[in-house]
Amino acid sequence: MTRCQWRVIVIGLVAEAAKVVASNVSVPGNFTSNRSGLTHVALHPSHVTTPLAPMILADSHANLSMDDPSPVSSHGFEYHKEPFPPDWRHDALTMVLASLGLIVAASGGIGGGGILVPLFMLVLDFKPKHAIALSNFTILGGAIANTLANVRRKHPHRDGPLIDWDLILAMEPLTIFGAVFGSLLSKILPNFVLTSLLVIILALIGQRTMTKGCSMYREERRSLSSNGFELEMSPRATLAEDNTEDVQDYMEFQSDTESQSRSSGKSGTRLCCKIGSLTLCFAGTCALTLLKGGGRMASPLGFECGSVGFWLLYFGAIPWVLAFALGFRQLLVSEFQEKLQQGYAFAAGEVRWDSRNTVLYPLLCAIAGLLAGLFGVGGGIVKGPLMLEMGITPSVASASAAAMILYTSAAASTSFLVFGLLHPLYGAIFFLLGLFCTALGQYVVGRWVHKQNRQSPIVLSIGSVILLSSFFVAINTVVLSVGRSRSELFAFHGVCDSAA
Repeated sequence: MTRCQWRVIVIGLVAEAAKVVASNVSVPGNFTSNRSGLTHVALHPSHVTTPLAPMILADSHANLSMDDPSPVSSHGFEYHKEPFPPDWRHDALTMVLASLGLIVAASGGIGGGGILVPLFMLVLDFKPKHAIALSNFTILGGAIANTLANVRRKHPHRDGPLIDWDLILAMEPLTIFGAVFGSLLSKILPNFVLTSLLVIILALIGQRTMTKGCSMYREERRSLSSNGFELEMSPRATLAEDNTEDVQDYMEFQSDTESQSRSSGKSGTRLCCKIGSLTLCFAGTCALTLLKGGGRMASPLGFECGSVGFWLLYFGAIPWVLAFALGFRQLLVSEFQEKLQQGYAFAAGEVRWDSRNTVLYPLLCAIAGLLAGLFGVGGGIVKGPLMLEMGITPSVASASAAAMILYTSAAASTSFLVFGLLHPLYGAIFFLLGLFCTALGQYVVGRWVHKQNRQSPIVLSIGSVILLSSFFVAINTVVLSVGRSRSELFAFHGVCDSAA
C-alpha cells in the first residue's frame, strides 16, 4: 500500500473518532463518587440491573456519611461506579476476560462483539444499551489494529492488496447507513426487548460459528491427511512440478514487468481515490450525526433534540449515503464491463461486480450494519459468512471484514457518543484494550494458527463462548424481569432522554 492510502485510512478514521471522544470527555462534572468509588443512588428495584447489583448498592450506602453527599448524575450512569478507583471484582475481571476474548477473536477474523456485549452486561454490570455502546467502541480499537496489520499484506491469488477495496466500496456505504439507524433503535427500544433479541442473535451467531468451525475442522483433517499422503508417495514429482511452476512464473514475470510498471501507478492512484471517496462518505455521515446533536451533546447549529432540524439532519444521511452507493455501483459495473471487453481472467475468489451483485450484496450488508448498531456486534460476524458464501478467499474475507468493521463501528460509536450511551472513561479504557489485544492476537495467536495450519480450534472456541453467553444473558433477562409489570418491561425510551 502507498503512503497516501495509509494517510487516508488512518487519519480519516482515527482522527475522526479521537475528535468525537475529546469533545465529549467532560466526566468530572457528570460522574461524582463517594469514598467507595460508587455513585450515590437510591435503593429501588428499578436500579437493580444484575443479580450482583444489590450487593454493590449495599456497599455504597454502608460507606456514605452525612458530610459526604453525592448528587445523582443526570446522564444515565447513576447506577454504576466510575472506573477509578477500579473495582477489582468487576473492572479487573472484565478486563481480563475481555482481553482473552479479543485475542481469540482477532485470530478468528471477527470483532468479538458476541463475546463483549454479554461480558459487559454480566460481569461489568452495565445496562444493555451501555454494554452495546461500549462493545462497539472496543471493537473500533480492535478494527484499527486489524486494518493496520492487514493493509500491507498481498492478495494470495493476484497482484494487489489483501484487503479487497472494491468489495468494501460496494458493501460499506449501506452498512454505515444501517449502523447509524441501528444505534437509534438501540436507544429507543425497551431493555427487555433488546436483551431478548440479543439472546436470539447470539444463539444464531453461535450456532453458525460452531457449524463453520466443525466444517473447517473436517476440511483441515482432509487437507492434512491428503497432503501427507501425496508428500509420502511422490516428493520428487512434487518438487519437480514446483520448480517448473517457479520457472514459468519467473518467465511470465520477466515478460510482464514493463507493462506492470506502467499500470501500477495508475491502479495505485485509482485505489487511493476509491478509499478517499469511501472515507468521505463515512466522514459526512459522522458530521451529520454530530451536527444534529442528541441526548448529551448539544447541536452546534442550535437545533433542539427532537426538533424538525434535528430529524432533517438525521435523515439527511439517507440521500448522502445513497448518492455514494449509486456512484460506487456505477463505477464497479463499468470496471467489470471493461474487464470483460479486455478478456480479463478473473482470479479465484474475485467477485464479478455485475448489475445483480452490485444490488444484492449491498442490501444484505445494510442488514449487517443494522445489527451492528443495534446489538454492538460489529457486523463482521454477519459479513464474514456472507463473503465466504460469495466464494471469496477466507484470508481476503477476514481482512476485508476487519476494514469494513473499522468504518461501521466508528459510525455507530459516533452516534452512541451523541446519544450519551457511551461512558467516556470506560470507552477510552476499553478502546485501548481492544487496540492492544487485537494486535497481540494478530501476532501471537495468528502465528500459532499459521504454524499449526489449523484455524478450527479458534472458531470452535469462539462459537462455544457465544453460545454460553446467550444462555447466561437469557438467565439474566428472566431474573431481572421477575416482578415487573408489562408496562415496565415494554416501555420505550425517548431519543432525547438520558435514561438507558
